Amino acid sequence: MSTSAEEATINPDGSQSSNEYATNDDPTEKNFADDADAEDPIIPTADRTFVLVILGLVFAAIFAVIIYQVRKRKKEDAQKFEFFDRLEAAQFNIKLPPPVEEYYQVKDKCISSGWEPGQGKPSQESDKNTPGRALGQALMKRAIADIPLIQHMQKEAQGMYRLHGKNMCSEVQWRAFQNAEGLVSGEVDEVRKEAEEIEPGWGGMIWRQAAQYHGMLTQRAAQMQAQQAKAVATQQNRPLTDEQKKALADKAAKELLAQEEKEKNRKGGGQKKKK
Repeated sequence: MSTSAEEATINPDGSQSSNEYATNDDPTEKNFADDADAEDPIIPTADRTFVLVILGLVFAAIFAVIIYQVRKRKKEDAQKFEFFDRLEAAQFNIKLPPPVEEYYQVKDKCISSGWEPGQGKPSQESDKNTPGRALGQALMKRAIADIPLIQHMQKEAQGMYRLHGKNMCSEVQWRAFQNAEGLVSGEVDEVRKEAEEIEPGWGGMIWRQAAQYHGMLTQRAAQMQAQQAKAVATQQNRPLTDEQKKALADKAAKELLAQEEKEKNRKGGGQKKKK
C-alpha cells in the first residue's frame, strides 16, 4: 500500500478532498521571510557623510562664538581693571616742585660768582647778599616745598606696604608707589648733600627746620584766610552809611528817568507811524 503526501480533508457531506498545495510551513515563517527580503531604509553613505560634515561645522561655529565671547569679556574686564588701577595709581604720579629747579639756577650763579662748596658758614654771615647766603635760602625754600610730598608719602607708605603684603593692590599701583617713593627718597638725600656743601653740619638739621617753617607758614596762611573771610562777612552785614544810601537813591532815580524817557520815545514813534 502506497502512502501519499497528499492530505485528505473530510467535507461535511462525507466526501473527501485533497490539498495538493498543503505544506507543513508555518505562515509566520513566511511573514518573517518577507520582512527579511524587504529593503532596509538605510541612509546612503554619501548623504550620511554630508550630514556629519554639516553638524561638525555647526558645532565648530558655536564653539568659535563661545570662545570669542569669553575672550571679549576677559579683554573688557582687563580694560576695566586697568582703568581703576591707573586711577588708584594717579595719587603717586608726583613731580618735584619748581623750587628744585630754581635752586640749581641759583647755584650756577653762585658758582659763577666764585662760591665754592664747604667754605664759610653762611648762617653766621652778617651780609645777606653773599653767594652762600643766597644759596642757603634757595635750598631752604626747596626743602619747604618738598615737605607736602614727604608727608603724603609717609601717610600712604604704611597702607601700601600692608596691602602689598596681603596681595590686595595691583602691580600698576605698586610700581607707581615705588617710583614715587624712590623719587622722594632721592630728593631727601640730595637736599642733605647740598646742605652739607653749603655749610658743614647743616645736612642733619635742614629737614627739621624745613618742617618747622612749613608748619608756621601753613598756620599763618590759615589765619589770613580766616581774617579775610571774617572781613567779607562783616562788610556784607554792615549797615549802609548816609552817603551810600544817597548814592543808591541817585542811581535808582537816574535809571527811572532813563526808563521813562525811553517809554516816551517809544510811544511818540508809534503815534507818528499812525498819522
